[in-house]
Amino acid sequence: MSDPVKPTILILDPDHDFLESMAKLGESRDINLICLPYSNREKTPIEDLMSTHFPDIVVINLDQETELNFANPIAEIRNIPLSASPIILGTTKQDSATFKQKAYSLGIDDYLIRPITANDIWLRLDVLHRIRRLQKQLDDATRKLSVLNVQLADSNRRLEELTLTDELTGLHNMRFMLKFLEKQFELSLRYDRPFSIMMVDLDHFKSVNDKNDHLVGSAAIKAVGGVIEATSRKSDVNARYGGDEYIIALPEADQTAAKLAGERLRKAISECTLVGSEGQNFTITASIGATTFNKLIHKSYKDVVKDADA
Repeated sequence: MSDPVKPTILILDPDHDFLESMAKLGESRDINLICLPYSNREKTPIEDLMSTHFPDIVVINLDQETELNFANPIAEIRNIPLSASPIILGTTKQDSATFKQKAYSLGIDDYLIRPITANDIWLRLDVLHRIRRLQKQLDDATRKLSVLNVQLADSNRRLEELTLTDELTGLHNMRFMLKFLEKQFELSLRYDRPFSIMMVDLDHFKSVNDKNDHLVGSAAIKAVGGVIEATSRKSDVNARYGGDEYIIALPEADQTAAKLAGERLRKAISECTLVGSEGQNFTITASIGATTFNKLIHKSYKDVVKDADA
């Protein structure tokens, strides 16, 4: 056997001569071999052995137990919370089909019928070690795949955020807003709930770019986006409509509530101080149109947007 990480094999058997022959054959092998006389589980708890040695393979004599109780050591091994459960190779004199079926159902991976020689077991251990090595490679690949899946999910989430977010202001973009408005319109129509939309247009914004530069203009658009976020309710949905225009959806807001929200926002924008390209302070104002959903007039969310824009 050869492996970048030495495998650990734990052999539990009451036959001292058998253990000595196993240890002798194992001296020339690149493994961690632990041969222990094992005839009394109370004196040597399996849980202690597992947590001390963390074996890759356990070879255990099942004939130490009665035919009814041979399942006990198997269950103990399988119930120990290890990162990787060991391969269990049982040795037994029992060759009945019933015994074999029960052994496999209880968690034995493989077993040999006694009498057997140490060389017989080493041949079987070579096979089991290859299986164990493949299991470790599979586990390692699975862990790496799990990490990659988490990274991919995070990348997809970020990508989705980018496709639904306006890069300059950090507000939602119109792709997101139109989907939201469509759903909100259907909900308001079905349950007869109030719903309003505000359209915000910065006044004479071209002059801001003319008197300064486009960097200042971009900073102003971003600053107004921050004002909109700061003055909105948590339930409101804000988006950049395009250029120097914004759109705000106000679920559960009737005409009076929309008017109050619009006036509050208009005042906040006018009080926002901006810095020009030559370091001078200046302010801007905004015109805001608001419309409340009316099922007798509006046949789709687009009609509500049109009225607010008008």
